[in-house]
Amino acid sequence: MSNNLDEKQIELLETAVTSAREKEDDTELINALTQLGQALLTANNVPKALTQFEVGLELAQSIGDKLLEGRMWGYRGICLMRLGNSHFAQIALYKSYNLAKELDNKPLLIDALTQLGTLQMDSGQPTKAISKLEQAMGLALPTNDQPRIMHLAGKLGNLFLSLSSLEKAVEYYSLALHAANELDQQYAACSFKLSIGQAYLANEQYDTARELFEEALALVSELDSPAAEMSTLSSLMRTYIGIGNNSMVLLYADSALRLARSLGDESAEITNLNLLTAHLIKQGQFKKLPPYLKRGLEIATANEDWEWQLTMQERLGFTHYQLGQFPEAQAAYEAALETTIQLQDPEAAAHLYGRLGAVLAEQDQMADATKAASQALKLAREQENWSLVGEQQVLLAFAYVEQGDVKQAVDYCQQAVNTFQQTGDSDQLAKAEALLAELRQLEVT
Repeated sequence: MSNNLDEKQIELLETAVTSAREKEDDTELINALTQLGQALLTANNVPKALTQFEVGLELAQSIGDKLLEGRMWGYRGICLMRLGNSHFAQIALYKSYNLAKELDNKPLLIDALTQLGTLQMDSGQPTKAISKLEQAMGLALPTNDQPRIMHLAGKLGNLFLSLSSLEKAVEYYSLALHAANELDQQYAACSFKLSIGQAYLANEQYDTARELFEEALALVSELDSPAAEMSTLSSLMRTYIGIGNNSMVLLYADSALRLARSLGDESAEITNLNLLTAHLIKQGQFKKLPPYLKRGLEIATANEDWEWQLTMQERLGFTHYQLGQFPEAQAAYEAALETTIQLQDPEAAAHLYGRLGAVLAEQDQMADATKAASQALKLAREQENWSLVGEQQVLLAFAYVEQGDVKQAVDYCQQAVNTFQQTGDSDQLAKAEALLAELRQLEVT
């Protein structure tokens, strides 16, 4: 329905442009072109938006209106940024900035600095971006320009959060929240409250983060914004993961997952499934895992996302193994190995062959377990993953004992001792040395 409204609005604005042309009123035409360009930008039709602003720019230059020209250069720069042409975007934005300085027009100057800061932020130049955005903020604050203060403070908060400068992030988000409240923009207020919570969450201040997210959830319920509600529920899930309250983790996770599924937002759904399943594995809650992992695998398979497929298959194999469901674990690990071929990921394959060897050994399929462990050992050596090399040498020692070849078992166990001596893993070394002593006793008898 919103698309239809956008189309109808754009049609009306196109009519307004035609009407202004017929009147031969250049200023009215520039304003009509600006409004049409803005609507097209909102609808993500950037090339067509750029066309409107370029026509407006030519007109502004022809009538010598430097203020309108400065605005058109600014909009041209925004379009070029959105199209990925940062070089010409910067040229356009500096033209807008220079005209704003010449006219001493504060709003235009703030906008030009804001867009230049955004461009530098997107180009991976955070120090320069901060300089430009704080310069713009220095102009906006004395004039009490609340819309621009809110916009700038939000950008600066995001920037400082990305740099893990959490105190500065909270400072700017709080300023943005104050401006949003002054403007009675509840959706923006909710968004900034969430952002402040994210900063506290990143700083592991879980109780403060929880309070903020709960306040945001109360606000969201009044706004009828399912996407914002889903984001808030997900944030509460992450907070309770940090707190370590499993029942609350599941409560908020299930709510977030239901909402994501109802919205058809599979990206959000699988991201939340990833967080939840990683947490449940860490907590050893294996009985709860299969439905979540199977849903994650279903989404990944439908979208042919090999990375997510591998994650879900590997976790499913480990879960079945922990539950003693060895045929199911074997099937999951074999499927995961097929996925590593698609990803061309030999390191992941090395780990999986090791896991598969352990599963096969549990089923007394020692010949196949030996083959899997040998393949894991070969790949681990190629990847110089010495910890995994040692683990497979121990597994091969056990496998050969089961097959009655004690001499070969001793040889692999001695190799494992040597490997763990090199890695400095004292726990694994002690276990390998104890096993070697037992095997030597068997060898003698």
